[in-house]
Amino acid sequence: MEIKESDFVILVKKYKDIELNSVGIIKASSPNYLTAFFIGKRIEVQLEKHYLQYIDVTKTGKGYEYKICNVCHVLKRYLEDFEVNQTDARGRKTTRPSCKSCRVDINGIALKSEEKKRLDKIKPKHFFVCPICQKGSIPNVTAKLVKDHDHTTGNARDWVCDSCNTGLGRFKDDIKLLERAISYLEKYTNQLKE
Repeated sequence: MEIKESDFVILVKKYKDIELNSVGIIKASSPNYLTAFFIGKRIEVQLEKHYLQYIDVTKTGKGYEYKICNVCHVLKRYLEDFEVNQTDARGRKTTRPSCKSCRVDINGIALKSEEKKRLDKIKPKHFFVCPICQKGSIPNVTAKLVKDHDHTTGNARDWVCDSCNTGLGRFKDDIKLLERAISYLEKYTNQLKE
C-alpha cells in the first residue's frame, strides 16, 4: 500500500530516540522519503520509506490486539501493556487509556499508609459535603467517597467525591492545566454573553 499525506504510520525501524511503534501522521512525501509528525514526541522527521508502515488507527483499542497509548502514542499490546480498568456488560475487559509505562508517571507516589490511617479516622459516616463540588451526599450510598492525595509526595489531602477525584486526575492535579480549563470556559461563557 502506498503511504500518502494524512495517513497514520508507525515507526518499524529504530530512529534516534523515537520508540519503535511510535504513531505518526504523514505530512509530506517524495519518491524516497516520508515526512512524519510523531505525536508522542511532537516532532517532525523526514525518513526513508522503509522506516514506516501504514496503520489503520480505527482498528486499534478495545476488541483488537493492539492499542495506542494516549500519552506516549506508541502502539502496544492491548492486554499486556495496559492495565485492565473494568469489565463491560458483555464481559470484555476495558483497559486504561495510557500504557503501564506512562501510568508510572501518572500514578506517582501512592498514598502513605500513615496518611491513609489519618483519613480513615475522619471518614464521614452519615453525611458528606465534597470540598470541591459542594454536593451533599450519604457516603457510599448517593456518592462514592475517596481518599484524595498528592501524587508527588504521597500525602493525603482530604475525602472528596469520586467524580471530583476523577476530575482532578483527568487534569493531572496540575494547577496550570486547571487554570487553562477555566480560561477556556470563561472565553466561551463570555462569548455567549456578548
